[in-house]
Amino acid sequence: MNELIERLYDELYSPKVNPEELINNATLPNYASVNFESNQTGLIVTTKCILANGEEAEYKYQFDKEKRLLTLMGNINGEIDEIYDRSKEVASKYKEIKKHMQFREQAV
Repeated sequence: MNELIERLYDELYSPKVNPEELINNATLPNYASVNFESNQTGLIVTTKCILANGEEAEYKYQFDKEKRLLTLMGNINGEIDEIYDRSKEVASKYKEIKKHMQFREQAV
């Protein structure tokens, strides 16, 4: 149970990646750009790069005002993929804890 609570805590408060860390990607040979824009939610970072297989990729990171990653979307050759969504991950962890607690209640 402690592990489940730690995983929930991690999803609630861990930054996952900081915007400042993404600046370093701009110096990598396969990266074309790293752009920062502020919005009402916090900060959007868009990175563009060439993957090892030669495909062009764009990643959009949405951070809140505390610089915690909220969402990460990938766009590889026009195919958009949700890589990370903090709210979905938090909901999933709550569901796991609730299921675990119900299982324990039934065992008693």
